[in-house]
Amino acid sequence: MIFYSIKNQLKAHPITTFFIVLGLSLSVLMISVGISSINYSQLLEQEQAHYQPRHAVSVDITFTKEPNWQHILELFESIDPQTGVILEDVTLSHRDAMMAVTPEYWTKEVVERFPLTQGRYFTIKEIKRGEKVALVGKERMEDVIIEGSEQYLMAGRDKYKVIGIIGVKGKKTRAIDYQVVIPMTSLPADTINKLTSTKQLHFTIHNPVKDTYPDEKIIRNNMEQLFPETQMDVSPYMSKTMFHVELSERLSLMVMIYLLAIVNAINLTSYWIQERTYEIGIKKAFGYSNYDIVSMLFWEMCLISSTSVIIGYTIQLVFNRVIEQWIDYPIDISITHLSTAVLFVVLSAVLTIIIPAIKAIKIQPVDVMNRR
Repeated sequence: MIFYSIKNQLKAHPITTFFIVLGLSLSVLMISVGISSINYSQLLEQEQAHYQPRHAVSVDITFTKEPNWQHILELFESIDPQTGVILEDVTLSHRDAMMAVTPEYWTKEVVERFPLTQGRYFTIKEIKRGEKVALVGKERMEDVIIEGSEQYLMAGRDKYKVIGIIGVKGKKTRAIDYQVVIPMTSLPADTINKLTSTKQLHFTIHNPVKDTYPDEKIIRNNMEQLFPETQMDVSPYMSKTMFHVELSERLSLMVMIYLLAIVNAINLTSYWIQERTYEIGIKKAFGYSNYDIVSMLFWEMCLISSTSVIIGYTIQLVFNRVIEQWIDYPIDISITHLSTAVLFVVLSAVLTIIIPAIKAIKIQPVDVMNRR
């Protein structure tokens, strides 16, 4: 009966039915994209928390005069063997743009912070020698040049040998896939000159197993001997590439889009009821109760909402790659999408028929006689 009723409505009101389905389908698509955005942002936050340095603190040193680079490296003498140093805010020219790099320094042993799909981490010997070696994220491999059996990355005027590829096999991990990690001692001379000329040094110290407070004291003592009257400030570590999910803003946008579609559907279904006065009056004359009429309207809208969900998700699947390139994050249909679809169908049907149902309840068989 419901399908027969919908068929009649399509014949009687093809344009209004089309606009109801169109509005709901577009809202389904936008809600689906919004859910994917939230899921992806939460995943990025989890990845960032997983791969960020442990027991880390940020250190800012302000020098009274331009420091000697070798003396800067001596600041880290005698710190814990597992404590690493990350030099912050370093970029190197690459082709026609600037490329962010992560210069790392270790004193006695290298602690591997990132997973590698192939290759190896650089060694203490390579750090001590200042060798031009690099770990490159798998999404940056298009920047790598191949010479014979070796891979290289041009950074500044120097050519770095790629010895390892950062990433997780079979999985995109945006928090690390674009990383470029090099030994701090391998920085080009012009970059070192630029860093020291600012008379400021920003770096992070971290340790995978214990607090770095003892290392802070060692660095401070070394600084007082090497650079008298120099100021050192320590603060909690804060990642330079923070991924934060603004749930309230995204949910507000999704709700607004949905409500616009619902308002459109209510206006059009209210028009239906005016056109269906004769049909509803006849049904009541033949014994249909108000409950039967409202139930009929509810299931009609459930069917229309379900059709809209199918169309919305079909558009998403067909134009998946185009949409992903446009919004710059993957959109997949997950359990959250499916559960939201069920809620969408029921809620849309309930909200859409409230006003039409009230009008339908007021229709009496006598209205049919008056209309005739």
